[in-house]
Amino acid sequence: MPEHPKTVIWIASYPKSGNTWIRFLVCNLVYGPIDSASALNRLAPDVHELGPAPEPPTHPVFFKTHFLHSPALPLGKHSAAAIYVVRDPADVMVSNYHYAIRRGAVPTHDGANFSRYVDAYIASGGDPRWIELGIGTWQDNLLSWRAVGQHLPLLWVRYEDLMANTATVATSVTRLLSLDRSETQVARAVAGSTFERMRAIEDADIAARRVGIFYKPHLATQIGSGLRFMRHGKTGEAQGLLSTQQWARFNERFGELRHALGYS
Repeated sequence: MPEHPKTVIWIASYPKSGNTWIRFLVCNLVYGPIDSASALNRLAPDVHELGPAPEPPTHPVFFKTHFLHSPALPLGKHSAAAIYVVRDPADVMVSNYHYAIRRGAVPTHDGANFSRYVDAYIASGGDPRWIELGIGTWQDNLLSWRAVGQHLPLLWVRYEDLMANTATVATSVTRLLSLDRSETQVARAVAGSTFERMRAIEDADIAARRVGIFYKPHLATQIGSGLRFMRHGKTGEAQGLLSTQQWARFNERFGELRHALGYS
């Protein structure tokens, strides 16, 4: 056995960019229908939940991560390939704001809290909490994974393309993984990974109190008030929410890379 067997296939992104969506799609393609978040986590574990020194797998395994790709990445030496999901950073910021409310970092949704969050996010280049946890700024996270394509197979997925034509993204996944799947099998995987299907799984997990992505006991109050992990699954949400001044500051911080990625 080589010193560092290449057995880890990463499903990576900055938080709130579509990682859960692509993880459902990949696992539906590879393993068949997924009916709960706990099943998803068994098939594609979250590296953030494994501790600082997880055992390297002896066979190919999918791992979800939001970490930067760096020497500090757990299991990084065992990387075999990666799927990275990128989303319009303006929508990422808005989605992270609502997620901050769900996790209790922002007390309530109102104009003042939104403005404070936007100010802090722009000043830091991302959610300050994620920077503390080793996820980095939005730009640093994205660039660290884009560099992976220089030495490993890398599938770059735009959230907006995932929404517009999931089947095309699914076909790209089968190519990356050398999967032999018929059009019918791809269609089933796509149907099992729609926003509506994931929202139904979230509702079932909450009702059954199955601990995982969608239900966590310490978030029971927020979840009980209707705050959901699967919120809207929209594109362009930031367009009507940021003021002219906020857009100017946002574009000063994120605009160059945002435009290079095709977002206007």
